Amino acid sequence: MSRPNSSGSECSHTGMSVHIPQELPDFLLQFTKDAIRAQPEDIIEYSTAYFTAMVKGQPFSVKPNPEAKLELTNEILGILHSQLSERGTVRKLEIGLIWKSLNMPENTFNHILSMGKFGEEIEWNKFLASCCSYLGKSVKDALTQACYIMNCDSNCKPPDACVSFETFRFLYTYLAVGNENISQSQIDRVLRYLQKRAISNNGVVKVSDFINNRKLRLDPTN
Repeated sequence: MSRPNSSGSECSHTGMSVHIPQELPDFLLQFTKDAIRAQPEDIIEYSTAYFTAMVKGQPFSVKPNPEAKLELTNEILGILHSQLSERGTVRKLEIGLIWKSLNMPENTFNHILSMGKFGEEIEWNKFLASCCSYLGKSVKDALTQACYIMNCDSNCKPPDACVSFETFRFLYTYLAVGNENISQSQIDRVLRYLQKRAISNNGVVKVSDFINNRKLRLDPTN
């Protein structure tokens, strides 16, 4: 465990220039992963010991709590996405190792692999969509969760989130084609409607465009 260096970038917030250390995002991500693995009873006490060891340059042992197997959540998917999404295609072994490091149940991982019929090389966005489908009760639920994880605009805040139309089309087509009760004509209608909305909205699809839209049926109509 090493301390982040002092180099970084500048950003503007409420008219003030704020220095952001270059290693801060990776540093916070590592702390989050370690805390998830450890599942401490007192997160404040754990954080104090963690950062005190860092300041002193001392090793800090992060031991997973074997009795605290975690369930898959949007937050954990967000951690996985931040680490793996830029690569596009990821080896199953690598996803499995990170999954294990987060103390996640192996049977959940295997179930998702089976759902998506994944091989050794996995398209990350398909794996993410399958995980969201595992969490959600419907295609709409899965797409909503995917949009929250992949949100491409920091100004688009909960309860809304947005992704590019191209990303939404990929995710919806992947999930819908895998559902025998959703016809191609229904897929086409949904995408035509949302493409028109995206054209007038800087090329993005928002959760609010479909979540409570009675004109739009993303799930089976029967």
